[in-house]
Amino acid sequence: MRSEATVAADRKNAYREQTLRRLQATAIEMGATAVLGSTVVLLARLLVPTPEHLWLRVLLLPLTALFAYMIVRAPSVRAYGAACMATIATVSFNSYLGALGTDQPLIYFLPAATIVVLATSFFWITLGQWIGGALACYVFFLPFVLDHAASRTDTVFCVLFAAMALVTSFVSHLRIQDFQRRAFDQECRLAELSLTDTLTGALSRAEFLRQADKAALRARASAASLTLLYLDIDHFKRLNDGHGHAAGDAVLRGMSEVLQQALRDSDVFGRLGGEEFCVLLPDQDEHRALALANRLRTLLAAVPRPDGQLTVSAGIAGLREGESVAQTLHRADLAMLRAKQAGRDTVCVAQDGD
Repeated sequence: MRSEATVAADRKNAYREQTLRRLQATAIEMGATAVLGSTVVLLARLLVPTPEHLWLRVLLLPLTALFAYMIVRAPSVRAYGAACMATIATVSFNSYLGALGTDQPLIYFLPAATIVVLATSFFWITLGQWIGGALACYVFFLPFVLDHAASRTDTVFCVLFAAMALVTSFVSHLRIQDFQRRAFDQECRLAELSLTDTLTGALSRAEFLRQADKAALRARASAASLTLLYLDIDHFKRLNDGHGHAAGDAVLRGMSEVLQQALRDSDVFGRLGGEEFCVLLPDQDEHRALALANRLRTLLAAVPRPDGQLTVSAGIAGLREGESVAQTLHRADLAMLRAKQAGRDTVCVAQDGD
């Protein structure tokens, strides 16, 4: 079974991929806003005598739209972040060109230095992307800050407001990320309730069969072995009747813990109902599954049970050519029933006639 570190890493990646898809759905709005905003600023600059770099700024508009389109089509979180930074860089560079030639370029660029970082704070998936986006904006702000021709009053005023915008953007980014992550974790927990058994942590019957069907497709495509191990606790009803369902639940949890520790990351473990469990064993034939089943019987014997030693009856069936998972499961179930009839606490492999 998968380790907690693996599960955490998978969930982190799933969160980023979900956030990527959600943000890409609004990227068209972001791109349209960026192009429209740059156009409005450009038109406003025409009201000022002798505008500089006019045609270069016009050429930046389709480039901004192209980068925004790349956000929508980004295949990964990393590519998404690079496209976002490129979009911000073109918008900021456009503002930088517009500020050149004005009497107070620092004041002219200040709106971009504050609005851009604030408006995009929610659009970053990782902290590194937020840092990159802020740098893409402020790299065009620094030349005006370092310009000795600027008055001290203008410099202090602009740096103060730019810093306030940067801090506010940073806090907003962290808050938004925290809110989104909590919402994502809640979605995952709700999904897990329908996919897993809350008592044992094993997969539900429906989810187990769904994953088994997917594994069967992979096994057939690669001509690999695939085996089902059907486990049933012996005399479980006697345990519940004699010691209560709480004692039965404790045994079920103990059995689940042993199995999750003993199985491989690639193995799939599900609870089919009551005291019946099934393990999907990719790349394992019936002979190796038999050895595993006997080892599990030894490990499960150590699980505390108030009315004696915990024993299980097990049935094994390998996926056959042209056979569905449901048919393989049925043969494993029949093999388990033969183990019951043979006196319990034993393992049977499905026969050719099954």
